[in-house]
Amino acid sequence: MRFLHTSDWHLGKPLRHLRRDREFEDVLQEILDVARMERVDCLLVAGDLFDSVAPPPEAERMAFEFFRELYGAGIQAVVIAGNHDHQRRLTAFGRVLDLVGIHVRAEPSQEGAVVGIRGRDGEEAAVAVLPWVPERRVRTWEAMRGAGVESFQQYADVVADLLDGLERSLPGNVVRIIMAHLFVEGGIVGGEGAGERPLHLGQVYAVKRQRLPYVDYMALGHLHRPQAIRPRPPVYYSGSILQLDFGEVGQRKCVYLVDVSPGKEAHVEEVPLTKPRPLYDLGSPKTPLTMEQVRAEVKARGGELTQGYVRVFLRAEGLSPSLVEEVRKAIPTAVEVKVMASRPKQEARPSVRDLSPIELFTLYHRQEQGCDPPGELVRLFQELMQEVHEAP
Repeated sequence: MRFLHTSDWHLGKPLRHLRRDREFEDVLQEILDVARMERVDCLLVAGDLFDSVAPPPEAERMAFEFFRELYGAGIQAVVIAGNHDHQRRLTAFGRVLDLVGIHVRAEPSQEGAVVGIRGRDGEEAAVAVLPWVPERRVRTWEAMRGAGVESFQQYADVVADLLDGLERSLPGNVVRIIMAHLFVEGGIVGGEGAGERPLHLGQVYAVKRQRLPYVDYMALGHLHRPQAIRPRPPVYYSGSILQLDFGEVGQRKCVYLVDVSPGKEAHVEEVPLTKPRPLYDLGSPKTPLTMEQVRAEVKARGGELTQGYVRVFLRAEGLSPSLVEEVRKAIPTAVEVKVMASRPKQEARPSVRDLSPIELFTLYHRQEQGCDPPGELVRLFQELMQEVHEAP
């Protein structure tokens, strides 16, 4: 049988202020084209279908249009919830999608945890699923925080026990697959800000590799960098379908085509995704560029920077809106310009308990930008503070 492993779509996620609906549509169309051309029997979506528990209507439209086209191509799908998804919301959608061969399993449960799939050639597969397991399903957050590392490890052990149970529940003489949204010890997350919440990515939160079950293929979601956790029997993260933020600069994006038969070693092929626009960094927090260096980079790299989105770390003596505008004129695709201003010598920091909200805001701005906030920004902050205090 032939499967296409994807994960972490994060539909609806913007890049700073920029909506990326067209990009999401293009890459979903590319995935659909691969599924059709390769005559895939079943698509696997290993969690984080949406970026938030309340996705915008456009994001939901894209997902349901995709599944409609998938059904029209005669391709089944198994979809699980990730930590960004609203589990009960997906469960409600799943009641309808199940009628057209799109099997949604959003909540960890023994009931319905194994989905039967019949391939085009009559072969059968059993896909056991483990959606994201919320911390509260193991212990309350307060208890975990109070008990420290051991409770986090207890969470990982409970998840590993659930995987063991799934392996035991799979029948023999069929293709045996497990799909889960979780973090495995040693998985490569990427740089800081790589699209995942730090709480869920601490090593103490991770399932140990030796606890992973032995099935024909294990499809994982949660980490955005595609990677093999274990080559035999294969355990893979397919990664996100776009470079979702600047923590993913340089990451390749792909899906995995998996050919597998009962009792035989699975063949896994990486299929690169070509539609996503790349993200670029110019400079870094430690080595910001001058405006002259930015212009030199633009000239040296030709039209490359216009093909994606750019974050610029700019060195300046102080916060200068005109300088930021100059960068945006030189690089129209710059979505973020971080001015690394020269900082004055550190003054003795007063106790924050003795400062008013305005003073705290001014101190923060001074520390981050190297200067006091402009008057217009202070007035806006005051207006927002007043709205908060007057709110019922």
